[in-house]
Amino acid sequence: MTTRTGRGRRYRITPAVGFSNRSYAMLSSWLDELRERVYDQIEDLPAEALDHRAANTNLTIGKLVLHMAYSEAFMIARAAGGTIPGDLNAALESGARSAINDEPAPSPSADELITLCRRVRDEVTIPRLKDRDDPDEPCLEDGSTPRGILDQMLWHWTYHSGQVGLIRFEWGSDYDWTFDGAIAPEPC
Repeated sequence: MTTRTGRGRRYRITPAVGFSNRSYAMLSSWLDELRERVYDQIEDLPAEALDHRAANTNLTIGKLVLHMAYSEAFMIARAAGGTIPGDLNAALESGARSAINDEPAPSPSADELITLCRRVRDEVTIPRLKDRDDPDEPCLEDGSTPRGILDQMLWHWTYHSGQVGLIRFEWGSDYDWTFDGAIAPEPC
């Protein structure tokens, strides 16, 4: 078993620049930090690790990363208007909730997965949120708010990064979780 020492978890998160609303800026920064954690978990993995199936499931690391990216793009586009660019949507569609239990296809490389996630951030999440004003105004028919959807995305990336870590461990490479300073975030 090999062990990778992970990058320190950062809690001293500051608001992202260029946002008209501080809450959106803080939530976007937290989402950035959680994405970076996942990138650190996978960037050293070869194809066989990304395609390793968790016991008795169709879950692989590659499939989970695509699922996190697809879900973020889908939910942000739905909440803030607009669509996911066609080529990006096509690259992410195997990560849709409706496909999560399907037989996994071979995963893109770790670099390709990270690039897709960065595209979601740069082409969907940030452009759709940076000029918005009220994160608590309902944006969906059920009363969901942008803040609620962003909170869900924070939970989603956190939850699935744990699964990524477990599948990585099952494959034969542990990931040593570390801290990067005090646990004292800036207030939202």
